[in-house]
Amino acid sequence: MISIALGITFILFILISVIFGMNRAVGFLPLLLLLAFLISFFGFIIINFFPLILIMIGIAYYRRRKNPNRGRGFYYKTYRAEDFEEFFRQNGQQFGGNNGYYGGNSQGQGNFGNYFEDKTKYYSVLGVHQGATKDEIKKAFRDLAKQHHPDKFSNESEDVKAYHEKKFKEINEAYEKLTKE
Repeated sequence: MISIALGITFILFILISVIFGMNRAVGFLPLLLLLAFLISFFGFIIINFFPLILIMIGIAYYRRRKNPNRGRGFYYKTYRAEDFEEFFRQNGQQFGGNNGYYGGNSQGQGNFGNYFEDKTKYYSVLGVHQGATKDEIKKAFRDLAKQHHPDKFSNESEDVKAYHEKKFKEINEAYEKLTKE
């Protein structure tokens, strides 16, 4: 068995030196000697079951090529930013409360809700100041919604209708974002 192991090692050494050069072959020498030791030690198993081992390696390679994510230990799920925003918004309310603990303010918002979204644009869309109460926001929303409602401009040109529909959507979005909490 030792002679077979040394013969295989010698053949591999010659192949490596021809393909990659003598310097690389000398660099592979410790690995080749370890391989010779393993072949001589497990020679009976390797030689007798070598075709079966090759078939199993081939099947595994084919399956991995066919489905590259199969057989991996971890599955990485992609998350949307909205998922994180919702999580932090809920936890900001839960830990924030009205008493100000964990970074909450007097309106029940935790600091988490402020990290992901700049709400200043929504205040400017509704035309209210940033510290406005929910009643002030609701009043501004109703006034602007009456002013820009699409049904009011059903007989106008397409450009005018499109402008007011867009404006109405912005107003609705601003109202939803500011009163969601």
